[in-house]
Amino acid sequence: MHIYCDRCGFERDYTGARNQDGMPCAVCGLGRMRNGRPARGFTIGADFRPVPRDMVVPDYRVVRSGNLSTASDFNYFAGIQGSAYHAFVQQHTSYVGAFTNLLVPDSEQFAWLTPYTGNKHNRTHFTQLALARVAQAKFVDNKGRLPRLIEPFVGSGQIFLNSACWGKAFTGGVQPFASVVAGDLNHYVIGSYWTMRRLGARFVDEYLRMATAWDDELNPSFAQLLWDLQNGKALLARAADDPATAMMTCFKYIWLVNRCVHGTKLSPTGAVVATCKDRTAGELAALRRQEKARLGAVRDKVLGTMFDFECRDFRRTCELAEPGDIVFMDCPFPDFSNGLVPADAVSPETADSRTANTYGTGDDGAEFQKAIVDVARELSREGVTVLLCNFANPGLVHAYQRLVANGVAAGDLKYHTFTYRSPATTGEAYQLTVVPGAGNRAVTAAPRQILADWHQHGGDDVLAGEFFARREVLDETEMDFQLQYDAQESRREERDGDFDPQ
Repeated sequence: MHIYCDRCGFERDYTGARNQDGMPCAVCGLGRMRNGRPARGFTIGADFRPVPRDMVVPDYRVVRSGNLSTASDFNYFAGIQGSAYHAFVQQHTSYVGAFTNLLVPDSEQFAWLTPYTGNKHNRTHFTQLALARVAQAKFVDNKGRLPRLIEPFVGSGQIFLNSACWGKAFTGGVQPFASVVAGDLNHYVIGSYWTMRRLGARFVDEYLRMATAWDDELNPSFAQLLWDLQNGKALLARAADDPATAMMTCFKYIWLVNRCVHGTKLSPTGAVVATCKDRTAGELAALRRQEKARLGAVRDKVLGTMFDFECRDFRRTCELAEPGDIVFMDCPFPDFSNGLVPADAVSPETADSRTANTYGTGDDGAEFQKAIVDVARELSREGVTVLLCNFANPGLVHAYQRLVANGVAAGDLKYHTFTYRSPATTGEAYQLTVVPGAGNRAVTAAPRQILADWHQHGGDDVLAGEFFARREVLDETEMDFQLQYDAQESRREERDGDFDPQ
């Protein structure tokens, strides 16, 4: 007899006497086992690695964007302090030079709030590759159980939305996560996810009906809606009793974000702070067409994902994590600093961590960064895998690598921290650090596999230091000579039988 999960596709042979139909799936924990064998599914090998069978794999092709820069293009590598930081990055981290040059396909399809802090770097190929590979490794460490994805700072959802879309492209069609647990202090985004769930297919049409009316009087509407949301937090707190008002509150927020100049912020009381961007009637019509497509794409993923979300502090969300889970913290960033911090400093995460006011509490400086490290340390001790994204401030790099250090050789720590340029500026460097968590041997080995896969997909050779290698600029005569030489070498290799067409 053959049985399979009606949700995740796990299948196995069954020869026992007890009827297994309707029993919970041990792999995803959400589906039910059914008798028979579907057209496609996956088994689990002796090493706990999934073995897909005819699973549907998304048509995934990396999208290249912009020109590959060199170290001299970035302000954080300039001057005496920059030179010291340059050496620090090479010694302590793996610098991914093409990180923001390789994007997932249709990278803005889920950009339902724009401009919005924290979007761009989560749509990159590297972020989604790293997350999928860590999820695969966690599956092995879980002995054949899918992890949950925990997002304490979910924001506009670019991590889980793109993973839900493209994660199967890295895993042979097997879903990387059983479900998503998310939290955020932005009550408007959490309220919007709930409204999508409640309205379903009606969500986009209802929003566009209101957006069209507000667009007819852009500037007066902008001022009025800002005023209306002075008490937006209280309005959303009563969502269960007054869902119509909650829906309208979320619509107002989405409309304001998408029509502001540089991005909205929330005041300590939850009010929206924003400036209107003037647009013509034609530009507003184009914006509504964009919103129709993007809001529809987000709604479909939210409806199709097992998703537990709530407006709550990151600490409360992290308390829900279990040893078999992955916590992805796209942290609120402090101000960037490339000033060196001693490796043996006490609480290095507090050094140069000046408040930038990007979190809902109004404080993302030293004490808040220390709280993030403290929570991540406790999660790691419990066996939870943690991914941390933040500025690549030396103090933060040291602090995060101390979390990794348990069970990882000192010389290998640099392979757990990937640094890269900001998607938007030349003056800030980011980091993505993988903290395996106690007892996770497969996750501990995953960073090397991530780098190998990155190179195979057209990324720079991080292990060979390709980004920092000296680049010789040939003049026109030398370039002509080099082309002739390359052609001669290719003909020679083909003649001698050692020509590799790959």
